Amino acid sequence: MGNYKVAMNTVITFFVAICIFGFSMNVAADSKAEGATTANPSVITQESGQHVVKFIRDRDYACTQCHKDEKDTLKGAHGDVIHAQTNRDVTCTDCHSKVGKDHRDGAPQVTKFAAAQTVAGTEKLAADPAWIAQQNETCVNCHEPKDLREVNWTHDVHALDLSCASCHTIHPADDPMKGIERKSKIKMCVDCHSDQTKAK
Repeated sequence: MGNYKVAMNTVITFFVAICIFGFSMNVAADSKAEGATTANPSVITQESGQHVVKFIRDRDYACTQCHKDEKDTLKGAHGDVIHAQTNRDVTCTDCHSKVGKDHRDGAPQVTKFAAAQTVAGTEKLAADPAWIAQQNETCVNCHEPKDLREVNWTHDVHALDLSCASCHTIHPADDPMKGIERKSKIKMCVDCHSDQTKAK
């Protein structure tokens, strides 16, 4: 009886090994026949012969099921950039943080971006400095303060009193601040500060 069990185990093991081998050969043949790696590759072969995995899953899928109009709005600098920390494309949650269980009830865990300043005006209302700091902290996770300072001194002056979204478009096709002329910059400063003066 013992020899019978050993023989059966050997036959079953051999049968399973043949099935796995046959299945893997079938998958390999199907991949070559259908050109699976050329139509929409998930694995790319480099010149060195090494394989590089390319992620093809849409990580923003859960967001864009409800925010349908937002899918194509992440354009320009944010749409084309590789995230410095993750080394991947920028996604919704990289900037807007987590989606909590109470997302449909005001989404308190989501970082929202809007024009805001600590001093009341007629155009931009006053907001809690902590909320402004939360928005701006998200931005400076990628945009180094040193680089911002070199681009324009106003970044230092306004960092704690004005949200980045007050001047910059977050989902930009074209950021209105890029390439803005000196005369327009001065007008913007005057308009904003005179607006704050009117509100007092």
